Amino acid sequence: MVQDLNLNVAFDPKSIAVIGASSDDNAERKSWVGRLQEFGYTGKIYPINLKATMVLGLKAYPSVTAVPDPIDYAIISIKSSLVPMALRDCIAKGIKVVHIFAAGFAETGMEEGKKLQQEVISIIKEGKIRIIGPNCMGIYNPKTGLTFNVRFSRESGEVGIVSQTGAGMMELIPHANARGIRFSKVISYGNALDLNASEFVEYLANDKETKYIFCYVEGVNDGFRFFNIVRDCNRTKPVIILKGGLTEGGSGAVSSHTASLAGSELVWKAFFNQTGAIQVDTLNEAVEQIVAVEKLGEIKGRRIGIVARGGGVGVVATDTCERAGLKVPALTKETRLELAKITPAEAGSSIRNPVEIGLGRFGVSEYYAKGLNLVADDPNIDVVMAVLNPHVYTQEGVGAKEIDQSAQVLIDTAKTLSKPLVAVITLGDSIDVIGMELHAQETMLKAGVPTFSTVEAAILAISKMAKYWEFRRSL
Repeated sequence: MVQDLNLNVAFDPKSIAVIGASSDDNAERKSWVGRLQEFGYTGKIYPINLKATMVLGLKAYPSVTAVPDPIDYAIISIKSSLVPMALRDCIAKGIKVVHIFAAGFAETGMEEGKKLQQEVISIIKEGKIRIIGPNCMGIYNPKTGLTFNVRFSRESGEVGIVSQTGAGMMELIPHANARGIRFSKVISYGNALDLNASEFVEYLANDKETKYIFCYVEGVNDGFRFFNIVRDCNRTKPVIILKGGLTEGGSGAVSSHTASLAGSELVWKAFFNQTGAIQVDTLNEAVEQIVAVEKLGEIKGRRIGIVARGGGVGVVATDTCERAGLKVPALTKETRLELAKITPAEAGSSIRNPVEIGLGRFGVSEYYAKGLNLVADDPNIDVVMAVLNPHVYTQEGVGAKEIDQSAQVLIDTAKTLSKPLVAVITLGDSIDVIGMELHAQETMLKAGVPTFSTVEAAILAISKMAKYWEFRRSL
């Protein structure tokens, strides 16, 4: 399909009006004009303020209609009661897209707020204008310098986000950035009185820069369309969805947040089963699943080979896999015989699945990489999970050097394996050790190895990826 030209403008505007820019430079430096300047937006910025003549070195205007040049995009950051008047000015000016940052509409549950939202809906029917919001943070596009938080990475990536929550994205994006994830385009769309989840997901589905999509929704007003768009998108791009408000209490919270209807839990269960969307339950899990879709790629089945150190670790991991719908099958006799040749008969060694080789008091053993290859080559295995717990051995002299060497062995070995590799580097209980382990995780993620801090998070992500690829192959 041809992309909505207005949405192209929203993500790459050549000029932006900030309606409600403060005349106090110190205040505005921390608001929309200041953050656009600091983040590197190179288009024209027009501060709109009734009394100011200059804002942060830029000429200010009393209204958008007083600006002599064309304006592509406007951010409305004023009292909700003044929004209708500002919108009419935007229509008169011919502005294509307006982001209403202001809150105080239907989400309040008050009659005044509901009437105000209806007035806005009536106004936008008068002109060719599209609205993001109200009650939202708008757009983050690192490529064009748009952002609602200057702490976000300025590097572009391949993950797109469509979210009804802005505050949630303030939490998720820095967390994901720290895990090596970069974003193509992010939209916080709030009450969705005009542009909604369906239109944004459809846009990202056709966006060449976006290969994976995460969506946080509380409610949708065109369920059938949303169903079809997500299902079609999942044929080529994985869609991860966190549906807010599935519980009774959460449903009430949804109504007071964005005035959305949460919908039945049974209906949404059917939605996930029939569209192939990957369901997550928390923002933290969303980040872990994004790591999996971006770094893991396709897996052919649910059979997992576990390479860990310590029998108890393997037993618990096996139980966790089984509960998550994965299988931990026995390795073939041929694989076990080959493993026996390189695995010394010492405490904590095993040639079964789980295979107990790994990090010891001297770091990764010389036979570790070969062992991983043997497990990956076994015909009973679809994916390999390597578990390292270096903090257990720090008292034996294992330090940053050995931990970094372990990470590098996994990076190098992942390139030679016949099956996908997932790594777990568990975190210790002291700041120094945790810092070393996080550095190793960061190195591995940058090298493209999906890496997690807990066995449970890794297994849950693998399980959901297996289900997604089963769906995709069924199509």
